[in-house]
Amino acid sequence: MCQERYFTKKHEWIQLLDANKKSIEVRVGISDHAQRALGDVVYCELPSVGAKFKRDDTFATLESVKAVSDCYMPIDGEISDVNEKLKSEADLINKSPYENGWLIQAFINDKEKKNISSTLMTEKQYKQFLETNKEAGDH
Repeated sequence: MCQERYFTKKHEWIQLLDANKKSIEVRVGISDHAQRALGDVVYCELPSVGAKFKRDDTFATLESVKAVSDCYMPIDGEISDVNEKLKSEADLINKSPYENGWLIQAFINDKEKKNISSTLMTEKQYKQFLETNKEAGDH
């Protein structure tokens, strides 16, 4: 169903969802590295469906026992869905950052889809980025 995940330097990930619809939809969350840096997530504030965000806009806020952290949109898009489970189970972000702890889904245009692989890192590139930027531990 899902394709390769791409990552930002601020530790968000994006994944194209099955594209058999007319529109292109992506799912966005935070990386395993980011959830470990945050500690136990106790609350998350997610946007409304229909809200539009530009790349690098703050689209969500996560509250953990350690800190409050903003999440930045990896790509221009319009929110198509939010993970409602997080309202009562914010710790899903810690337990399953890539599967059940995703934050939002968004519609993107074809131009943005083409930019994903050139503007974001593959999982392999992201792991290398983490290795060379160990001091950049915080989200």
